[in-house]
Formats: sequence, C-alpha cells, structure tokens
Amino acid sequence: MTKCIQITEDEFQATYPLVPNHIETNASWTYGDGPGCLFETYGEELDFVRRQDPRTVWTLTDHPDDENKELVQSGFHLVNRLGYLISAVPFPENTHIEVVIEFETDLDYVNADECDCAPADKDE
Repeated sequence: MTKCIQITEDEFQATYPLVPNHIETNASWTYGDGPGCLFETYGEELDFVRRQDPRTVWTLTDHPDDENKELVQSGFHLVNRLGYLISAVPFPENTHIEVVIEFETDLDYVNADECDCAPADKDE
C-alpha cells in the first residue's frame, strides 16, 4: 500500500536537495543565485531524467484545483507535467509525496493604462 503525504516547499528543499540541470544553463527553479534545477519534458533533458533512479525523480505539474498553484509530485508523471526535478536523496519506497507550490502575487502593481479608477486625492 502506498503512503501519501504532503510536505511544505521548505521541507522539500531541506530534505530532498536538487541536482542542477547541467544540460541547460538557463534552466528555471533556482534557489538564490544558484543554478536552475528544472529539466524539460523532451529531448536530451528528458533522456537524462529517464536514466535516473526513479525514486529521485519529481514531476512539476499544474495544480488540479487552483490555477495560482503548482504541484511537485514524487515520481515520473506525464499528465499536466511542466518539467522534472532530480533530487540527490531518494524518497522512501511505497510513498507518494506532494508539495504545493503557491505563486507569489504582486497586488501593488497596477498598469495605469488598464485602471478605471480615479486617481487618489493627494491630500487624503
């Protein structure tokens, strides 16, 4: 029986350090100023992912219930995949791990050309 658990992005980062993408120097999914770790879903990068220990492969997917989130799932998945991550540490056997990734939104930014609001009175 497979055990399903959810962990936070911080727990994921601390427990399963990621292998940098050595094929594409401009890969996304970086930590700080480090190299990108996301592998593409085709070509040489996909070939590399398929050669890894299956318990070190993670799939970044669209979140099924929220367009402002993504989901990292342990294992190799095809449906809604956006890319793959490889961890230096394998996840436990018979375990499915999910990590919800929430997008940061900048609510303070508004394009003035698209705003129907009247400018605020400077004395207020």
